[in-house]
Amino acid sequence: MDRIRASDRLLSTGVHQRFNVVTYKRPVTATVDLPSSVAPPAARPHRRLRTDRLHWLGPALLAAAVTGYQLQKPQLWRDELATLSAAGRSAADLSRLAESIDAVLVPYYWVLHFWMAVAGDSPRALRLPSVLAVVATAALLTVLGSRLFTVRAGVFAGLLFAVLPAVTRYGQEARPYALAALAATAATLMLVEALRHGGRWRWVLYALAVLALGGLHLVALTLLTGHAAVVVHQAVRTRSWRPFPPAALAVTVACAALVPLALNGRAQLTTQLGAKPHPPTPEGVLHLLEQISLSTSIGGLLLGLCLLGVADRRARTGALTIVLPLAAMVTISTVSPIWHPRYLFFLLPLICLLAGVAAARTPWPIGLALVLVVGLLGLPDQRFFRGSHEKRTAELVDYRGAARIIAHERQAGDAIVYKRDGWQFADIAIEYYLGPAVPRDALAAQSRNTAGGYWTPERTDAAAALAGDTRVWAVVPDNVTTGAPNTLPQPALTALQRDFTLSRTWRVSGFQIHLFVRR
Repeated sequence: MDRIRASDRLLSTGVHQRFNVVTYKRPVTATVDLPSSVAPPAARPHRRLRTDRLHWLGPALLAAAVTGYQLQKPQLWRDELATLSAAGRSAADLSRLAESIDAVLVPYYWVLHFWMAVAGDSPRALRLPSVLAVVATAALLTVLGSRLFTVRAGVFAGLLFAVLPAVTRYGQEARPYALAALAATAATLMLVEALRHGGRWRWVLYALAVLALGGLHLVALTLLTGHAAVVVHQAVRTRSWRPFPPAALAVTVACAALVPLALNGRAQLTTQLGAKPHPPTPEGVLHLLEQISLSTSIGGLLLGLCLLGVADRRARTGALTIVLPLAAMVTISTVSPIWHPRYLFFLLPLICLLAGVAAARTPWPIGLALVLVVGLLGLPDQRFFRGSHEKRTAELVDYRGAARIIAHERQAGDAIVYKRDGWQFADIAIEYYLGPAVPRDALAAQSRNTAGGYWTPERTDAAAALAGDTRVWAVVPDNVTTGAPNTLPQPALTALQRDFTLSRTWRVSGFQIHLFVRR
């Protein structure tokens, strides 16, 4: 019996020992302090997550490289000269300008006004806000694509956007279209975040983005038709109408703040765009992507990619953010002259988003090769836009060339007269490129800033205005519509032909420059 009890005690001890070994090893392994060289990498998952969040950086850097290259090379064209003139005015002068023209652009002019006070008025400085806008748009578009679809879709969307010729064209222009595209992308991203996560501040950010969109480009508010479709789809899918009140409130507040801007713009519509509506033709609608992307070959490719992207069920609602604003623009253009392809640039990021969804169906190497093909197809257009911001069918208006001739041949005491009743803004350009060396404007009755417009009022007594001058320059831009050579206004031409002799004439693209010497 003693042997049996001893055997039982031994067996019992062995079992407990094995149990204790098993249960003891886990806490020892979990709590032992290891040297730092072999410590488990507890922070690595967090670092990988932070790295994954930088997927927007590649498209942003590509957009910066493509758009920033030769930023100063294209000379300022007439729309940029209007920006230069408006944004360089004082607060009182800018308010006076808004009473007669460009009231809808005053928010953008104020942005440029403060920017120029810091950065100056060189072509590079004037265009840098637009460059920064397309860089930020590429980044936000990548984030939007990754939130709605996949990281791959977002990256491809951002890369495609970065290499498009239209992005370079409007990213290298001192006008509000690039900033409006940024506001449209930001508003769409804020709407997605607000619908997914709710929260008062997300709806506030959405309202601010809509306000910025309308302030920069009033026509771009047609995007709200697409946003309404997104809200309805979300409500139907979740069987909850809770997003409607905050969405409606955000849009109402933003649009209410824009009512004065819209009323002023409506009053000036005929002055700026003409009285006759010119809606797009059916053929124009078919080739719309070519007009928006500013490339025939790329437009067709984008159309094909968008159609493939819509095959993804998740992308069909997103397609409405493109189709509905386009339909709204076509409808409005039947009664108002607002139709122009450049006014639709704000939709290009969303078009690239659909194309990115299609590209994301392929492996990374094939998708990147597709981006490369798009970039190569756009090279001729990229080269053209770095030489001129005019239409392909229009002759370059060589303001720099005209200024260079005057700078080389001018003498102290020279005067200058202009043909300036068109939209070329020859006087603004010559004053900009010559600076303090510009000859005296002999016919100016008062400054354009005081007059509250882009055109300097002229004296009617041209002979008396030129009475004390021995050499007079005449700068005559071609007709902006026909491209045919113009002549000076009749009072100035009569005075010059009577009292002066035409000494020499120069011809540069888009300009005639004459030098008259008193007899």
